[in-house]
Amino acid sequence: MIRWCSYCQAFLGEVPPYVSVAISHGACPSCAATIQTDDGGDALVDATDAVRDLMNQIFDSAARGDESSITTLLAETTALQLSPESILVGLIQPALYRAGEAWRDGEMSVAAEHRLTLWCERFLGQLPSRQPVKTSLDVLIFLMPGNTHTVGPRLASQLLAARGLSTQVIVPELPVGEIAREIERLRPRVVGISCALAASLPATEELVSELEDRIDTSWQRRFLIGGSAVRNPHGAWTSAAGAAVAATMQEAEDLVLGSRA
Repeated sequence: MIRWCSYCQAFLGEVPPYVSVAISHGACPSCAATIQTDDGGDALVDATDAVRDLMNQIFDSAARGDESSITTLLAETTALQLSPESILVGLIQPALYRAGEAWRDGEMSVAAEHRLTLWCERFLGQLPSRQPVKTSLDVLIFLMPGNTHTVGPRLASQLLAARGLSTQVIVPELPVGEIAREIERLRPRVVGISCALAASLPATEELVSELEDRIDTSWQRRFLIGGSAVRNPHGAWTSAAGAAVAATMQEAEDLVLGSRA
């Protein structure tokens, strides 16, 4: 579930079940202080309506594949002073989950779901780059071979960059040998592997083992598994041989920062 401030709609974090995009309300510290005044609460509730309307606009534009609307919608996120995390996790991620549920329930065709996903990729591509200036790479993200979903790792890269971590994502999937060569060339602190299906755990562990055999022993061999496979409450992974597992961006950030120690 996604936790939003009930008043200014700032993103407050995620709580289980992570596969759900239902909204759980709270109050951020700033709004909690403001609503103590006589008229502060009414003004903040008015701000809620604007963000809810924007959420619906984004889904409707994405469903139509209307790329001409992206510039206007991005301007609205700026006007509402939404943080990168609020935009990515609170607006784009719900649109993707909503599309997935509509497809699952037979309310959206495969073509329509692909159209919406492509729109979201275009939206991500127009967000301002927030990569920190660093001489070393914190996180290098690959797709698990067989995973064709590219929006998730792109979104993860943007979120980690917004938190001050240098990231690079390579999509679509690469052969194992190419992955190993890129790791040796870029020497990231952590290699992220994006997995869509919980049933892929054995294959992912085999991939990590093969990469360890191929890569120069001077690299520290730190692997991190993320994606819907570790967020799904039904058969979700909590551990994997040779790799750490992160269900949220906070967990991923903590693991990457821990690798610096």
